[in-house]
Amino acid sequence: MKAVTSLIAVLFCLLLVSESNSQDTYYSIYSYNGFIPEVSINDRAASLQSSLLPEYYRSHAVGSDLKWLSENDTSLANWWRVKGDTALHLLRELSGLEWYETEFDIYLVRYHSSPGSGTPLILPVGGIQRGSLIEVAPDGNRQLLNLIYQLSHRMLDQSVSPQNGIRLPVADHPLMRPSIYRRDNLALLLAVSVCQSLIGVDSTTAAYESAFWTNHTPGRILFEKYFLKQWILTPEFTLIDWIYQEPWSSELVRVTRPPKIVETTTGGPRRFVEGLPLKGRLGFSVSNASSGLLRVDLIDAYRLAYACGLREGDLIRRVNGKRARNQKLLVQNILASLEESGGATLQIVRNDRRTEVLIQPRMLPIWEDDEAIFYEDQPVPDSSSGYNNDPYNEDY
Repeated sequence: MKAVTSLIAVLFCLLLVSESNSQDTYYSIYSYNGFIPEVSINDRAASLQSSLLPEYYRSHAVGSDLKWLSENDTSLANWWRVKGDTALHLLRELSGLEWYETEFDIYLVRYHSSPGSGTPLILPVGGIQRGSLIEVAPDGNRQLLNLIYQLSHRMLDQSVSPQNGIRLPVADHPLMRPSIYRRDNLALLLAVSVCQSLIGVDSTTAAYESAFWTNHTPGRILFEKYFLKQWILTPEFTLIDWIYQEPWSSELVRVTRPPKIVETTTGGPRRFVEGLPLKGRLGFSVSNASSGLLRVDLIDAYRLAYACGLREGDLIRRVNGKRARNQKLLVQNILASLEESGGATLQIVRNDRRTEVLIQPRMLPIWEDDEAIFYEDQPVPDSSSGYNNDPYNEDY
């Protein structure tokens, strides 16, 4: 009797441990019937490593870094050997796309100038090098998310520029155009969805919310608002289905549109805004509003901020999710984001409605009497459809 009781107690404890370690996933049954390419881990690409950072390897030996790689990439390589085919199948089933490549390599390098790339597929294991500074590369689940993200990019890229010459209709959708707010966010959504099935929802969430991913996803404000919990990917309703369903005139397409600025050769003197300095990249000034936000009081219609959609009277709430207390900090944050990630997201209030303005590098007009800015052949609206609740609510 004692033995039976002890056995039951042991089984109960094992069940509790199993339950505590388990994580919810959206789906657990996939067909795995489609074709997947043969993918190999390559950590011996000396010429590739040296070509990525030519200045660095003029004074450093590539061979020593390859040796370091072989000693430090074991866990990632072993994970791929066990889970790689499953990852490729999940990417296929949740994206709605087919793999057209028969084979390719995942190149592991010690250092790279970015977190990675999809084509060729490069993943830094040691660090991300910018000049003399080296940021430690992600590890564990953060690196797995990075790997799946680069694979997601590769899969989306192949639909736009396919090796077999067959361009899918979805490739022409605005959301498939290269942008940190468009194709990057689609790749991130696909990667998060795949990782939720590979490593679990909790582990994926922890990786996505880590400091590394927070710093390396400049489009995450729009990602969380429009994609993360809104577009749920399943084999029955894939990423491609969601893209096809999204109208070209939707709010999501509109807020992620980069403005087209038409250069003109119209003669005449260049007009200036009194009160603004003649030089300066952004071309606007702010004052403190009664709401505690910064109000755009002057803006030059021929400089970057206006070209990207900012308007006089806009109330600026945040830049990339962070409050800016004065004009100096505001401008510093925008310029730093332009330099580091190629864009800055401003959360604003316009006509008592909340929306976003994306500040990105643009080619500006030389001079134009009646300025017209167009987004993909659609004129920019003066106000955006937004939210009916309190636009000044700091909890938003």
